[in-house]
Amino acid sequence: MTQLAKNEEIQKQVNSRNYGIDLLRIVAMFLVVILHILGQGGVLKAVESNEINFTVSWLLEIGAYCAVNCYALITGFVCFSEKDKSLKISKYILLWLQVAFYSILITLLFLIFQAKTVSVKELMKSVFPVTSSQYWYFSAYTGVFFMIPWLNKIVQNFEKRYVKVFMIYIFGFSLYVTIAKVFGDPFRLKEGYSFLWLAILYVIGAVIKKYEIYKKVKKKKAIIILMILIIFTLIWKVGISKLTTYLFGKKRLTDLFVSYVSPTILGVAVLLLLVFTNLKIKTCLKKFIIIVSSSAFGVYLIHVQPLVFEYIIRERYTYIGNLQAYLIPIVVVLNAIIIFIMGIFIDKIRMMLFELFKVNRLAEKIENIIRNVINRFV
Repeated sequence: MTQLAKNEEIQKQVNSRNYGIDLLRIVAMFLVVILHILGQGGVLKAVESNEINFTVSWLLEIGAYCAVNCYALITGFVCFSEKDKSLKISKYILLWLQVAFYSILITLLFLIFQAKTVSVKELMKSVFPVTSSQYWYFSAYTGVFFMIPWLNKIVQNFEKRYVKVFMIYIFGFSLYVTIAKVFGDPFRLKEGYSFLWLAILYVIGAVIKKYEIYKKVKKKKAIIILMILIIFTLIWKVGISKLTTYLFGKKRLTDLFVSYVSPTILGVAVLLLLVFTNLKIKTCLKKFIIIVSSSAFGVYLIHVQPLVFEYIIRERYTYIGNLQAYLIPIVVVLNAIIIFIMGIFIDKIRMMLFELFKVNRLAEKIENIIRNVINRFV
């Protein structure tokens, strides 16, 4: 391919790119950071005895809880194709190398500066990030990635007349498994921390793309419904906390709708996908979105690395829970911005190193070796 042809191909991809999806990827990762500041950071624990701060903090938590679902929906939306395509194994290999890079590098840094926090087991786990579930999302995504051809096949054969029934079924299933949490986990969805749930979300995202459902949605109506779902979940959380404490002397069922499989959280994620897909992005913002979105996953890999999560993030933000209620959202967002910017900056350095050492080519060579081995048996 000539340089001119390459440039034309690149320009074609840029023109067909959905920048709203890229922006949602950025927003979703930012919400993930907020979730971890509130949860692992200790804010939610600190507000237990302060009713106003409790309500404000949980409004933030519930509003951000859709983030992981958004990411999985985006995967289905972006990766679905009406035509059968072979898996781009090099894409996964490159992603695995990125995960391993942070997993191993951060572990080594802790070994150098805080040797007591790193055991032989931690070292071994860092080298096998998927097997050891260093990052639960990536481990679950690995299963989804290698199922993409079959998941796409399901959606390719999906008839339009069944779309409404499918959506009703999905939200009915979501409601059932949410209520079933009271008794257990009959489908082993682990409240959404599982390969199966990500696969379901992939199919939803693919169906939305296949039938261009986003084109039929009115933004204002979608946003209003989105807000209603968040408010309902918050009212349940706060109301049930008070009611069960009064009746039983302790809180019960308070987190029933605060999970990835909850119909309200799922609904928020789907509505965000529909809204962002329809966004008209100004030209001046497109380059910024491309630069940031390409490193959004790096933000996750850095701040959720087990040692960082345990020894740097854990209960570091407890003080926020003791601030005045109106300051809590401001301080949480500011801290999330700091983590996000640091993560983007670090990942840009990682990208430069990968380019310098031609890691992309390495991934492609590994794919060629794998395909040659497979072809011998096919």
